[in-house]
Amino acid sequence: MVPIFFHLRRRLTAAKADVSRAVARGEAAVEETHTLFGLRLLVAGLFWISVYLLSRGILALGIVDQTARVLIALLPIPFFIYYLWVWMKGVRSMDELQRRIEFEALALAFPLAIVAYMTMGLLDVAMPRGLDDFGYRHGWLMMPLLYYFGLWRARRRYQ
Repeated sequence: MVPIFFHLRRRLTAAKADVSRAVARGEAAVEETHTLFGLRLLVAGLFWISVYLLSRGILALGIVDQTARVLIALLPIPFFIYYLWVWMKGVRSMDELQRRIEFEALALAFPLAIVAYMTMGLLDVAMPRGLDDFGYRHGWLMMPLLYYFGLWRARRRYQ
């Protein structure tokens, strides 16, 4: 009876050690993923910001051709889309708690963006530039539509 007890105790100790090693390897893998995700996000963000600043600088030179100005103004958009894609890819690789944190941050940022747009729109009404201008008072109305599109897409994905 005593040898069985010691045998079971040895196996239990070995199992605990295996679990501890597995947890340590899992934590290391999560840390490596977060580091890699952060580095990729930083590089994508730097590309976007540098192209954005380059575009703003070129537009400040006073190019007269309207087509060239529009193309230069739209130049940072693909880099920003790539930045968002890297961010979403990183969120997909996160665990449930990190996802919840990311999306709660997004849930706070979105209404604040609407408040900012609405405030700028009301200030635009107080200091009008002209009825034909497409200003902030029109732009903030598109944000809820984009949110509902994202909500539709997410519901379709998870159902």
